[in-house]
Amino acid sequence: MMRRPVVLVVAGVVLALTAGVAWALTGKEPEVPASVAAKSPNPDDIASFVTARVFFGHQSVGSNVIAGAESLFSGQSQALTVVETRDVVPDEGGFLAHAHVGVNGDPFGKFDDFASIIDGPLGMEVDVAILKLCYVDVTAGTDVQRVFDAYSALMERLEADHPKVRFIYTTVPLSTDWSWKQVVKSWIGRDDQMGPADNVAREQYNQLVRQRYGDTGRLFDIAAIESTLEDGPTLRTLNGRNYYVLHGGLASDPGHLNDLGSRVAATELIRVVAAQVS
Repeated sequence: MMRRPVVLVVAGVVLALTAGVAWALTGKEPEVPASVAAKSPNPDDIASFVTARVFFGHQSVGSNVIAGAESLFSGQSQALTVVETRDVVPDEGGFLAHAHVGVNGDPFGKFDDFASIIDGPLGMEVDVAILKLCYVDVTAGTDVQRVFDAYSALMERLEADHPKVRFIYTTVPLSTDWSWKQVVKSWIGRDDQMGPADNVAREQYNQLVRQRYGDTGRLFDIAAIESTLEDGPTLRTLNGRNYYVLHGGLASDPGHLNDLGSRVAATELIRVVAAQVS
């Protein structure tokens, strides 16, 4: 299945960004006008999302997404209940429960930790469960096929053991183009695992995820979200291999989302979850 970039509408102004070139040459993040705002979620999606009982296992980029959801709901009549927990959840009503799972750089440990949470008391209480890896979990040195095989086996096992839980699949996030400082560091052997070869590996992993789960209606494609604004996806090529990068207009640093990016990603998460519970 070919990758179909998700084109996200950003209201307010048309962004005049030359993000990849500007950041790579100057080392400075492109400026985004303060008036730019993410498109609000569909009201029906909002109504469905607040009734869902969701668990989201993540690390720092996931925290960006949760902050984006809280920001989006701040202007809504419905309240979003967010609770950080691995077991105890509210007795009634919908919620977005979340926890940091495993440690960055160890995707297999994250799989085990997520499974222990879902196999515990919390797995009996949720409607939807999501595990998102971090960009540092898939790098140029990763055995991409092995990680994907472990992920798909985990999802298959959890779905069999917890038939009432709808599992949302995810791609792995991206990093931005290297700044000139990062390029210099790479020359002297100080690899930050956020360079072109690392995003090539992430693209390989994400393609496996899309091919397996893209037609399920349960894919939270955060990589597609991160790589796209009005000016199109940030496509790059390395040694004849296409890959994507985190768009500078959505980034707070080379691997994390700014306020705009957080809200755009949260909007997509709300849509995907709402489709499972509406």
